Amino acid sequence: MFDLLIENGKVIDGTGRASLDADVGLHQGRIEAIGNLNNALAKTTIDASGMCVSPGFIDLHSHSDFTLLLDSRAESFIRQGVTTEVIGNCGMSAAPLKHPEDLKRNVFCYSEPFEPRWSSLDEYFSILEGNDLGINVAPLVGHAALRSYVMGFDQRQATIEEQAEMEQLLTDCMEVGAWGMSSGLEYFPGSSANSEEIDGLCRVVSKYDGLYATHVRNRDENYKKGFQEPLDNASRSDVRLQISHIVPKYGAPPEAARWTLEQISSYADTIDVACDAIPYEWGPTTMTAILPASLLKQNISEILNILSDPSRREALKHQKQFFWLLIRDQCWDSIKLYHSLKFPELIGKNGFELAEALNTTPFDAMLDILAEEGEQMFSVLMMGKIKRENDLADCIAYQGCSIISDGLSLSRTGPLKAINWSPGCYGWAPRFFERFVGKSKLLSIEEGVAKITGAPASRLGLSNRGLIRKGYLADIVVFDPEQLMDRTSLEDPAVYPAGINFVVINGEIAVENGQYLGRREGRLLRKFN
Repeated sequence: MFDLLIENGKVIDGTGRASLDADVGLHQGRIEAIGNLNNALAKTTIDASGMCVSPGFIDLHSHSDFTLLLDSRAESFIRQGVTTEVIGNCGMSAAPLKHPEDLKRNVFCYSEPFEPRWSSLDEYFSILEGNDLGINVAPLVGHAALRSYVMGFDQRQATIEEQAEMEQLLTDCMEVGAWGMSSGLEYFPGSSANSEEIDGLCRVVSKYDGLYATHVRNRDENYKKGFQEPLDNASRSDVRLQISHIVPKYGAPPEAARWTLEQISSYADTIDVACDAIPYEWGPTTMTAILPASLLKQNISEILNILSDPSRREALKHQKQFFWLLIRDQCWDSIKLYHSLKFPELIGKNGFELAEALNTTPFDAMLDILAEEGEQMFSVLMMGKIKRENDLADCIAYQGCSIISDGLSLSRTGPLKAINWSPGCYGWAPRFFERFVGKSKLLSIEEGVAKITGAPASRLGLSNRGLIRKGYLADIVVFDPEQLMDRTSLEDPAVYPAGINFVVINGEIAVENGQYLGRREGRLLRKFN
């Protein structure tokens, strides 16, 4: 007898191969049978007539390191069909952590006074495991967390001794089950590291057959250098490379996407390299990214002193390299405030509208918001229209590209209800299918499913998830392709999708007839489990 029988569905196995009409039988949290199971007995049966049955969606790039501590249900992801998320991206992770006050810099969307009860990655893992996770979580280690643990927030190269200490710290993290390391080389303090520092850390990751996921230094005017660096890192260290959110940004020339994809393909014979993309033209980041590294290396009180000095503030408008060239070119209608504790009434307003509301210039309005937030400045988010539509489509169509959220697992209730990061937190997976499979026909539904199931599972190194295959752990989504719909918008990002009928995590139903059941069936996935 099966514990759960999913019958009459269109089974899409996650490999990209053609679908088949079949039943799927689950027992003790695993897939036990696939085929014609008409006469089988089951404790629970789901009639999937007219619906697709696929592996649970795997988000290879999320930032829920902090939000899972406040609310481990991960409702906004599960209701999209996401059953596994990979945290610790863009160099940001909650551990290792030497000084508790560093947490607000080392994670995205730190949102309230919080006292960390850990230092090592293993201690952080234990807290996550004790939180009764609603979703499977696979952690990477952030390079910025390693660097700040060893060097603080110094804007300089590491000494030989500091390099050795970072490599030993990363070794300790890999030994307790991290899946690899990420870097955020466009963000401070990662931007202070040279390639030799990254090479040494990548060699550690390679020793454990881990994954190196990188947010490159530049994706606009200097995109060639930005994308070439990780390819060279991987060539020297033999690490498996994942280039995060590959789509070039505003300021890159029209040929940038094509050059980048061709460059990755040219290296694919000699290194293990792939990439991923977010299915949106708009993208979020912390508003402190408008500040130069020379300022961000200071403690928060000194940053606030500088922001209160008119002459020093004026110098911030003349940086050599802005994080977004949208700011340099004063494209203020393409930049919006997206999360602010002190200015909730201004959320959603663009730069011009912020300036009008605060009776100042757009850049000064952003500085005013950061100054008013004080200790919470690192939680302020902005959204920018940073990508071209045709570049996004080209990257998504690339065979070696997975699809990611670059978001946070949230909920419309509980301690996370006031947090906005991006519409992707509630709708990235349905949006991908609706826009790039349904409307544009860029991909077949089998190809689309593979890009958020089998492909990311393979990239991470998950050997028993990501496919509908006998013996695999039973993470499954039953969705209606005709009803699947992302219902979010930039103005209203916290709306759950339509068309996700059932979600099964480790063999247990988490979403039933579109309703979230609140069960905590997720697991912390350590690489050496």
